[in-house]
Amino acid sequence: MPRVLSALLAVGFAFAVIASPGTADAKSKPKPADPFVPGIDVSYHQGSIDWSRVAASGKRFSYVRASAGTLTSDPAYGTNLAGARAAGLATGAYHYGNPDSAPNDAANEASWFLQNAAVASGDLVPVLDLEVSNGLDASALTTWAQTWLANVTAATGVKPLIYTNRNFWSTSMANTDWFAQNGYRVWIANWTTASQPALPAGNWGGQGWTFWQHSSTGVVAGISGNVDLDRFNGTSLPASLFVP
Repeated sequence: MPRVLSALLAVGFAFAVIASPGTADAKSKPKPADPFVPGIDVSYHQGSIDWSRVAASGKRFSYVRASAGTLTSDPAYGTNLAGARAAGLATGAYHYGNPDSAPNDAANEASWFLQNAAVASGDLVPVLDLEVSNGLDASALTTWAQTWLANVTAATGVKPLIYTNRNFWSTSMANTDWFAQNGYRVWIANWTTASQPALPAGNWGGQGWTFWQHSSTGVVAGISGNVDLDRFNGTSLPASLFVP
């Protein structure tokens, strides 16, 4: 019996030595990097926000509404901007476009945005939220958007992004890829659980999406009620997304 017991113990020890490295390797294997950078976009609708909790939840950036049309300034913009910056989030401003056929409307909306948005070095590039046509046809709306974007580019030195959705762009903008071909990146709204969003304009001129608003009913620590959830298409925010 002693010889049998010794043999069994020896076999057990050898098995443990062989198995241990594999177990250790499995435990030390690094977790794959998240393919997206998570963020949110907000306006006064979210009420008071605890930005330190938002940052602690893992959100890395926030777009904050500054203005809409030529008459509306977001009353929470300054507070949200300061809070997000203080919490260490990359932060940018967006304008809700409310186009019409009045003379110089696009230029006036661009001017109104620039009056209300504190676009500074180190901020995320500004955004034109384009999701209503107000009766303008595709040609007139395209010219309107080109004018707004050109004016903001001239003032800030960077090309804004365009926030839109596939259906609106396909119908109201005649699915044009002019903006994609001229260096304007897209922030696409597509509320889905799919792994990728649906894009207009031939996959945005073959360039794909930059930001994706994948939910309008997100729940984030520090915010009461729902909030829009966004992703950046990459593992880190590149320098090209920031105002120099």
